[in-house]
Amino acid sequence: MKNIKYIVTNDIYYEAKDLLPKPIKNYIPEWYKKLPMSKTNDSVINSWLRKLKNVKSCPSFIDIYKEGYVLLAPTDIRIWYEKENSRWVWRTPYDLFPFDDEVDNIAFHENDQMVNYLPTNSKTRKVFKIHFPMVLNVPNNYSIRVMPVPFHYNNDWVASPGVYNPNKVSQVNLLIEYTSNKDEILIQQGTPLAVHIPYKKEKFNYQVEKYNAKKHNKYLYKNTLLINGKFHSSYLRNLND
Repeated sequence: MKNIKYIVTNDIYYEAKDLLPKPIKNYIPEWYKKLPMSKTNDSVINSWLRKLKNVKSCPSFIDIYKEGYVLLAPTDIRIWYEKENSRWVWRTPYDLFPFDDEVDNIAFHENDQMVNYLPTNSKTRKVFKIHFPMVLNVPNNYSIRVMPVPFHYNNDWVASPGVYNPNKVSQVNLLIEYTSNKDEILIQQGTPLAVHIPYKKEKFNYQVEKYNAKKHNKYLYKNTLLINGKFHSSYLRNLND
């Protein structure tokens, strides 16, 4: 098993265990937890034999919560736009870098770096960076894919997706896009911000082939019976009612 290691450089932050990176499985959204396993289609005769599956039984949804580590807001973060001065301002109640005057908790990117070139339907008004008092160590040939926390929704901000190699830049930073139509937002301490997904950098050959039954049926039917040869768990529960 490979290890990635977050090395915290602020003693007070390190003691705040609830604010340190956590496995993504801890952040399955509440609406998903409350979702029933399946829904009966009453329009079908003998509907108890047939179930409409939803995302609760979808592997692509379930497996997304099996890899990655969530970065949490280390403090309350207030971001606002001062119209009278035409400037963006930030404030946090605690300095994450009390012994380093050259590093701020938050840094703003100039709009010429990206925002001014976004399409007109973009909601991004400003990009700011959160500096975390920690560095990240990963095995050689591994990088980190940064993604928004899946299926957590808000209208005020979104983590900007990207990729970086901690073996070259170990400092943990996170880009956030300000998307609110309000001139002030507050990100509360402990809010899930983004996901770090470690992955090994490998080269692949890309091919497109025309379907050939003799050659490709083994891929089409490889796991058909293993997937469809069992009753759904909700069906088995019905037998015990």
